[in-house]
Amino acid sequence: MTFMIDMHCHLDLYKNAIELLPEVQRRCKYVLAVTTSPRAWKKTRQVFAEVNCVEVALGLHPEIFPSKMNEIDMLLSNIRYCKCIGEVGIDGSEQYKSSFLAQKDLFREIVQTAEKCGGKIISIHSRNAAKDVLDIIEYNMVASVPILHWFSGNVKDIERANMLDCWFSISPTMLSSKKGRNLVSKLPLSRILPETDGPFTGKRGIPYMPWESYEIIDTLKEIFHLDAAQIENELLSNYRRLIALR
Repeated sequence: MTFMIDMHCHLDLYKNAIELLPEVQRRCKYVLAVTTSPRAWKKTRQVFAEVNCVEVALGLHPEIFPSKMNEIDMLLSNIRYCKCIGEVGIDGSEQYKSSFLAQKDLFREIVQTAEKCGGKIISIHSRNAAKDVLDIIEYNMVASVPILHWFSGNVKDIERANMLDCWFSISPTMLSSKKGRNLVSKLPLSRILPETDGPFTGKRGIPYMPWESYEIIDTLKEIFHLDAAQIENELLSNYRRLIALR
């Protein structure tokens, strides 16, 4: 792709984030810079204000939820001022079990608040919590647009997510495993978007840059039996349709 799209990137957490900005602006059409806390969102939005291809999403990552409870009011009160929300959601992994119910309550409240504000694009974390996330989407989300980031649910979860018109952001790292490729083969190509999840993913110890989300194209070619140009066109079309929804 001449201009790349990264629908889930922690741009503020790269060691040299400021230095990367000129290259991001040169090579990327759009980067959804998700944040891990409301305070991080506020600061990141100020720093990236002049970068027109970067959208900074308001987030509170479920993994750090217990240490950021004092920022919940800041999160909910600022939803009205942002176009996109992320990273938010639920993590059902064993190490976050103690906050699981509180995570669910907060995610539900985030979605309900977004709905009251007319709906938002929401990048959603759902590791080991697909059913709970989809329950909240099904019973609370009408105007908002859910993007399931690095979705790892089972076949039944995928069928339900498809029924709920969820979108899916896919990274090169996700496609590096047989399980990931098998899962993606069951997703509708018309609702797949590229992501990197950088700087937390990479190869040979080097984080993926936002413009390297294109690396999903070769594997998607094999999965969907299309050529590179067709995949590129589909991803760009998906992005345009998504943005038009909000």
